[in-house]
Amino acid sequence: MTAFMSLVGEDLDAMFRSAALWMWLAISGVGGLSLVIFAGTFDQESTSFLLGWFLLVYLALGSFMVMTLSSSSGGYDSQTLGTSIFSHGVTPIQYVLALLASRTATVLGMSMLIIIPVAFAMMFNGATNDLDTSGIIIAVVYTGLLFTLLVFLSVTFSTVITNAPGSLGMIYLLWYTGITVLLAFQADGFSPVGVLGGLPTLLQGQFEWSLHWPILVILVVPLLALPPLGIRMFSQRDL
Repeated sequence: MTAFMSLVGEDLDAMFRSAALWMWLAISGVGGLSLVIFAGTFDQESTSFLLGWFLLVYLALGSFMVMTLSSSSGGYDSQTLGTSIFSHGVTPIQYVLALLASRTATVLGMSMLIIIPVAFAMMFNGATNDLDTSGIIIAVVYTGLLFTLLVFLSVTFSTVITNAPGSLGMIYLLWYTGITVLLAFQADGFSPVGVLGGLPTLLQGQFEWSLHWPILVILVVPLLALPPLGIRMFSQRDL
């Protein structure tokens, strides 16, 4: 366990030294602050509409950074991976789980550091506020699950496909195709309001748990299936 935690700490340290990570945080922070100021002065659109678009854009653009940060986890040459594993005294299983833990913690920590303050600042400062705390919470849960799923997919792909650009390209194609299909499925029309579908209503706290439990289960099931798949594929590599 000590070696496992050491590997998690080492990977977290590597993540926090990444210039791309801090650039993502800075750009997101400036965008979020601008939106809070805009929501406090612009009263022609509701805060649920503005926050809904912020979450949608953040998910779309943030996914690029998440995939970039996560897809490099297994794409090293075999000698480098073998040295890293044996020097820490961990098994391939522990190695993959450590990467999943560190990358997920980094992504969720950085994204929630932006999303939660922006959402509640808009609720208290919005000129036309219609946000509800329960709606914000479930939107944050959805966002967190989607980002976690993306981290798990990226790490799993990088263990199966040893070529980092190749795994990154495949996860780009899979993820953005899925997001596009999801948006098209839930959209009410091709307009600024229609594209958001029921997201503004959700942020207003108007939702039924019976409709959301199946969606949450669908998101959680891959989170249980991907780690064993990634561990099995990684264990079969010649280190």
